[in-house]
Amino acid sequence: MKLKAPSLSLRSVILLAVVIGIAVPALALVAFSDAFIRRSLEPVLEGQRAAVLTLAANGLAEPLWTVDSPAVQRALDQLLSDVNVCAVELSEERADTRDIVRAKCSPGWPTVTLAATIQRDGQVLGSLRVQFDDAAQERMLEEGRRQTALIVAFQVAAGVVIVLLVFYLRLVRPIDRLKRLASAIAERQPVPRLRWNRKDELGQLGVHLDQMGQQIAGLLADMESKNAQLHQLAMYDHLTGLPNRTLFREVFLHEAAVARRDQTHLALLFVDLDRFKAINDSLGHAAGDRMLLQASERLRQAVRESDLACRVSGDEFLLLMRDSSEHVGVAAQRLIEALNAPLQLEGGVASVSASVGIALFPRDGDDFDTLVRHADLAMYRAKQMGRSRYSFFQQDMDAAAVERMELERELKLALERDELLLHYQAVVDARTGEWSGLEALMRWQHPQRGLVMPGQFIELAEETGQILALGWSTIEQACAQLARWKAAGRHPGPISINLSALQFREPRLAERIAESMRRHAVTPGELAIELTESSLLTDTETVLQTLSRLTDLGLSLSVDDFGTGYSSLAYLKLLRPARLKIDRAFVRDLPTSADDRALVRAMMGMAEALGIDVVAEGVETEAQRDALLALGCWQQQGYFYCRPQAASALEARLAAWPPQAGASRVAQV
Repeated sequence: MKLKAPSLSLRSVILLAVVIGIAVPALALVAFSDAFIRRSLEPVLEGQRAAVLTLAANGLAEPLWTVDSPAVQRALDQLLSDVNVCAVELSEERADTRDIVRAKCSPGWPTVTLAATIQRDGQVLGSLRVQFDDAAQERMLEEGRRQTALIVAFQVAAGVVIVLLVFYLRLVRPIDRLKRLASAIAERQPVPRLRWNRKDELGQLGVHLDQMGQQIAGLLADMESKNAQLHQLAMYDHLTGLPNRTLFREVFLHEAAVARRDQTHLALLFVDLDRFKAINDSLGHAAGDRMLLQASERLRQAVRESDLACRVSGDEFLLLMRDSSEHVGVAAQRLIEALNAPLQLEGGVASVSASVGIALFPRDGDDFDTLVRHADLAMYRAKQMGRSRYSFFQQDMDAAAVERMELERELKLALERDELLLHYQAVVDARTGEWSGLEALMRWQHPQRGLVMPGQFIELAEETGQILALGWSTIEQACAQLARWKAAGRHPGPISINLSALQFREPRLAERIAESMRRHAVTPGELAIELTESSLLTDTETVLQTLSRLTDLGLSLSVDDFGTGYSSLAYLKLLRPARLKIDRAFVRDLPTSADDRALVRAMMGMAEALGIDVVAEGVETEAQRDALLALGCWQQQGYFYCRPQAASALEARLAAWPPQAGASRVAQV
């Protein structure tokens, strides 16, 4: 068991610090004073002893020279009278003289012996040995120690008394008052008005704390009034005012408990606004916010007061209903119809639809997260079925989601293993049958599934961001294949490359294409790019800058699937693409549909007026070809002429390269 260190109060800590700060240095001084004194006394004593010895030797020189024995005795007596001298011994150089030894200390007394030679005019007369009292130093040390202890004791006592007095008057009493004031503030009691006369730090702190107490009382009142606002921000969406996911989850947990107890059902609807992102990008975020406000208001009006609507994020909403599946389907259809009505925005009217996924509790999930995930899967199934509809969750959707994740993983591996390749489909002049160019189309040569068509993975690639890697691969493969055809003496005409909206917004798009063209010696006019209308209906200035850089490289622009997106004649006039590609939806029933013929005729007339070429896609029958020719559409593309094929299958049908004088660079069907 770990022992917990005792906690000390502030007073105890300060008192302990004062005692330690004063007493410890004093004790250290006493403890080390002996060494300091000894170190200072030793040179002094040695000097004194040397001086006594030298004076005695000089005093004996004259009596020994004159052989005055009484004077010698008097000099030795005088030397021995020194308190620090214990004994003397005089040895003369004259013959027949005995050494004189005189002592006053008892035998065994600690002494220090020094010797000196007695000389007169360079003649040695004798030697003097003096034994000095070695205990004299210890006596001096003891006296110094006693005096030091008395001085230190007085200083410690005086210091402690003064510090404690100041500590009590200037720290303890003010802190007690501050504690009472702080306790009153913490316990939300009336704050006492105390007088702080001193202008020291604690006095100033007391004044500030007093003022702070008054301010805190006001702040607490404000906080209570704002709790409702904080709850609103925490539980409701700031834009639409609908409950957010947190509040929706809490309500669901309560309703689910009630449904389990009563054995009733709940329905969770996942609502997603179709094509909202495209409208938001083209009209701006302010218009998008107004659209969300109107859509949320229609959600409120379309459901009952007992139902709960919630905004999850962006253009996604959740609804909770207490109904069986039959009634939920009717409510979902009513909701879709309410959202399908045009929305009034500044500067015009916008149309938006909704796809709804429905999951039932407890059949499709017993907890909130599972039910939301299943409703989300059902919503995606509704989008796949054509949007603006609802779909109930089915168990096979879970398997489809797992398969989708596996496909995403395999697509990433396909990019790493170079399993993606290009097939090419010819654009044909229907009057002569000559090929005027090729369109590069991505295919996936899967090791188990075989040749996978783009419809099975392009949408997934766009959602996961892998469409960028696919786009760069398309550009590189198309340039490399064009170089191989030219090296083999063949040329297909311009090769069109489809670019996604995400790739078209890449800042280095023009630089990457230029690098591939330079690497494979592709010249201006040999490549073209195809973009859908929605890709161009974004930031006009950025689109124009990107198209300008691509035009400088010699690339022409084709607007793909024309007539199916958010067509804008103003954009068409501003961008002036080289060609429009009429979507197959207008070609399929062209021989029998007067409406389709009228639309295609209008597109042709508009393009002709603007000097834009037209290509019809999806031509599969002779009747379609003839109907297009009757309308003046010469450039056509579709299975009727040529299915997308690998590069090796097309080489023999390509025109010769370099072209002979007077020959056109086209191929025959």
